Amino acid sequence: MPRVPAGLAGTNLAVPVGLVILLVVAVVAPVAVTPAAALGQIGQMGPGGRIFLASQTPWVEPDGAFELRVDLAGVRRPEDLALEISVREAVTSRSQFSQTIEGRLLGDELWRRGPTPLADIQLDDAGAARVTVPIASSPTTAANGERPVVLADAGVHPVRVVLHDAEAGTEVDSFTTHLVRARRDDARPLDVAWVQPVTAPLALQPDGTASLDDLSRVAVATATAALGASDVPLTVVPRPETLDALAASAPDLLDRLGATVGGRQVVAGPYVEIDTAALLAAGLGDVVDAQGDRGAAVVERLVGSADRRTWVSQRPLDATTLTSAPDAERLVLPEVAMEPLEQPLTLANPFLVEDGRGRLVETAVIDPGLQSHFSGADPVLAAHHLLADLAVLAYDSPGLDRGVVVQPPPEWTPSADLLATVLPALGSASVVRPVTLDELFDVVPRASAVGGGELVRALRPQPASPVFDATELLRTGADVDSFVTMVGSGDTAVDLARRLVLASSAASLPDSRRAAYLDGARRVIGERLGAVGILSEGSFRLTSREATIPLTLVNDLDVDVEVTLALESDKLDFVGPGRTTTGSAVIPLELGPGSTPVMVPVEARTSGDFPLFIELRSPDDRLTVATARLTVRSTFLSGVGVLVSAGAGLFLCGWWARHWRSVRRDRRLVSPPAPT
Repeated sequence: MPRVPAGLAGTNLAVPVGLVILLVVAVVAPVAVTPAAALGQIGQMGPGGRIFLASQTPWVEPDGAFELRVDLAGVRRPEDLALEISVREAVTSRSQFSQTIEGRLLGDELWRRGPTPLADIQLDDAGAARVTVPIASSPTTAANGERPVVLADAGVHPVRVVLHDAEAGTEVDSFTTHLVRARRDDARPLDVAWVQPVTAPLALQPDGTASLDDLSRVAVATATAALGASDVPLTVVPRPETLDALAASAPDLLDRLGATVGGRQVVAGPYVEIDTAALLAAGLGDVVDAQGDRGAAVVERLVGSADRRTWVSQRPLDATTLTSAPDAERLVLPEVAMEPLEQPLTLANPFLVEDGRGRLVETAVIDPGLQSHFSGADPVLAAHHLLADLAVLAYDSPGLDRGVVVQPPPEWTPSADLLATVLPALGSASVVRPVTLDELFDVVPRASAVGGGELVRALRPQPASPVFDATELLRTGADVDSFVTMVGSGDTAVDLARRLVLASSAASLPDSRRAAYLDGARRVIGERLGAVGILSEGSFRLTSREATIPLTLVNDLDVDVEVTLALESDKLDFVGPGRTTTGSAVIPLELGPGSTPVMVPVEARTSGDFPLFIELRSPDDRLTVATARLTVRSTFLSGVGVLVSAGAGLFLCGWWARHWRSVRRDRRLVSPPAPT
């Protein structure tokens, strides 16, 4: 219920009127107010303070006692405050229970103590007010003469705790908790499958670094400590990308987490949180599969086990989306994913849903009422509201085998107080029994339909998912796959590039941030490709028709690299084992670390200067690793050239001989000049 502000509780009308007058005077003509006068005004405001639940008995056995501890905070003028506690009739429905949390529909009063002045209440060593309520199954009187609360049957009873202004009789602060009277019969307890996520915001950054911020680290540490402090059966759903971040930045915390989940059911999910429907609509079914494969591999490697039969989804999904997970045999969904179901009691049994191909999948829903208790401002009180709500469900139909799934909402930050209150209480009750999801599906029978047979519920159609631009993601993913053909899948750059591509499909990312992750993946590949190159450049002289051109390739990586050497020149034939190709050649090579000499046999088809183009490519020819241009200078004479030269020589020789004879004949026909 809305709490009365402590500073105004018990204030009579004279004070507000006086304050209004002072304000008016201050506006019209400012006056100086002395500290003593200000303190006097505060003194007229009356007492104030807040109360919180410190602890209480979670389950009360017949003829036992209910112990309540109340914390006080911000108390002003404690001598004017009094504490009152009352126990009311048991709730009769879950809807009434939710009303009692807000202080409504509390029912008739069965027992009351107080109002008791705070001065008369003994505080314990922790500073909390301790109140013990005696419980009896039949009317009696305690040894000290106090009348106990008579609770003959099991039930959930509202307990109202009120801090009063003793003088004015008004309420300063209050809360409602619940006394859960346990059963005496041998009815089967309500099975409770607690699902504990271990998640953090995306830690991997586009530059390849990965670390958890302080708040995320504390949240994971809180959940880990709570799981380690309790041995109750439950199911853990870690986010694989968070586990990778822990391995990189907090390995000790990862080791503690691994120790706490040992022996418990661990469900694997996608590597990052994705909108499966949006990815499928964009034709990225392979990305969905890659998310699941990578997620399971990370969980198995860092935690030790990964259940892929069970799909736990905090997001609603439709039948088409469910079809994309043919390996999922069991499904856990929020109730909002289902078409509404009219029935008098809360559905607390698994049922069946049908995917887009007619396959029936066993399903349980995350109870929204139970999930609502995680949002309380007082974590201890919220924990006991949750336990009491479970008891209400258990008492709805005590003769039936039933079970529910409890999972914190996605936005919830793990609370040490809530977890430390709930988890031990689950393992100490006859009202409920903690189980894993596997046990819930194995033990609790499926719900029955009204007309007979097993209940098959319909998935609610989901609104159209945001448009997902798949172009760049597909291109970058193909580049990564091509790079794998060069260095193998074990290369560290491959692992990082693949994680960046997977992170780019996270549902929480805007388009600009998504592009940054893809750019980061391409940059990682580019840096590795830059370490592989061609040293040969300049020119090479051929003095004969057949020759061998030497090339030097370099690999500055620490792994072998598979490449394809592509050569092209329109004036060369490339001689290979058993064959000769004209104009171009493709040679597969494995480059070890360091320099690799390559001898290329060629035959020149002409003389002169002409280019030789050289490329290093990935084996699938998708990626260009390096390029070079070599000028070839051929000085040999080809067969045609020899014939032409010989013909020219013969022609010149004939012409010269003919010219010589002609000159000699002309000289004989002319008389020599007379002597002087």
